[in-house]
Amino acid sequence: MAVKRCAEVPISARPGKMMRIAIKSWSRFLPPYIPDDVIFDILLRLPSKSLIRFKSVCKAWHAIISNPCFISAHLECSKQKPSIFMVPGVYEKQNNGENTSFLMGLYQYQGGNIMEQIHVQDFPQGIGTWSRPIHCNGMLLISTMNHEMIVCNPSTREIVSLPKGSYNLHAGPRAGFGFDPHSNKYKVARFFYQRDDDTSELVCKFEVLTLGTNLWRQTEDPPYPISGLTPVHVKGAIYWMVNTPLCPDPPNAFLRFCLTNEKFSLLQYPPCNLKPTRFIEVEGELCCACFCSQVSALKIWTCNYAQNPEWTQRCTVQIPPDIVVNNPVARPPIVFLHGKKLLLTWNQVYQYDIQTCRMEKIASGVEDFTCYDPRNNKYWAYLEKEVTDMHLFNYAESLVPIREF
Repeated sequence: MAVKRCAEVPISARPGKMMRIAIKSWSRFLPPYIPDDVIFDILLRLPSKSLIRFKSVCKAWHAIISNPCFISAHLECSKQKPSIFMVPGVYEKQNNGENTSFLMGLYQYQGGNIMEQIHVQDFPQGIGTWSRPIHCNGMLLISTMNHEMIVCNPSTREIVSLPKGSYNLHAGPRAGFGFDPHSNKYKVARFFYQRDDDTSELVCKFEVLTLGTNLWRQTEDPPYPISGLTPVHVKGAIYWMVNTPLCPDPPNAFLRFCLTNEKFSLLQYPPCNLKPTRFIEVEGELCCACFCSQVSALKIWTCNYAQNPEWTQRCTVQIPPDIVVNNPVARPPIVFLHGKKLLLTWNQVYQYDIQTCRMEKIASGVEDFTCYDPRNNKYWAYLEKEVTDMHLFNYAESLVPIREF
């Protein structure tokens, strides 16, 4: 059979037009092209809940959202608009008399007496009574009176149980949680008390666990015994208060534990005639509250981070007597910044407007709050009768994975 030469094959007189028609017809089915940097910027503005769903859209989006650079940038965006989480302590009395919790409800404070349900974490085996969760970059450290420690990320639903640390002669949770910017690692730090083998004196010890490992490493001993008050993490360091009853000559300073070199140093108290009684983390800054029980006045100081740290008084707040804690001495409430207002809480919740100096009572307890469930778009009254306490803390959501550290 004869084979036709190329010259004998009929050729369209207008091939360019036919090609344009074909491209035009197929373009109806192709998505418009969006540059990667534009997609990155759009995704950056979305909440973690949406981003987790959008991972399944395509491989490209999954790669962007899972990228450590994106996770870090998204965290910084979240820090610009932090929220306040509320965690009611719901327990069941066991036969041995101990309180045990089998779930932990996490709620986001929406203003007024409204809280939105974010996540309910189940504990099938139960955990003991917990102290106020400590937040760092979207992750929470939960410490219990039974020396259990759990790290979870409410946004990603990840949860990890940490190994128990060294035996502690003092009951109760004694842990801090923070980020080491030098190694890009998250660390849990705890102090504990043991008897000296030679003198039988009570000695304060210290140990650190890096997330991603399963090992507690003992560091140098603190220069002074440490108080069980909740510590605070600010810019690569954890700050603790000195246990003055156990210290014959206590310093007028906080203990600062650097997460990079794992060494202790001292940070002098603010220039106030009142002793600091609580730490406050306000907009990523180190703040403390000095309380005068005679006049129920709370002075809030902020520390800068220059070469020579300096304290500046931020405001003075007259607080209602029903949120003063007498256990065993008078202590002020826990304080948080919410926009241009302060939230003061113990069992009651008050809101203080810094600009107008107006104090307003929001709730007498968790039962005064109304819960909102975004999944069903419904509101309901919080009716848990077993609530023994209520914890509030600053929170910025993130996609930071726990198991990759």
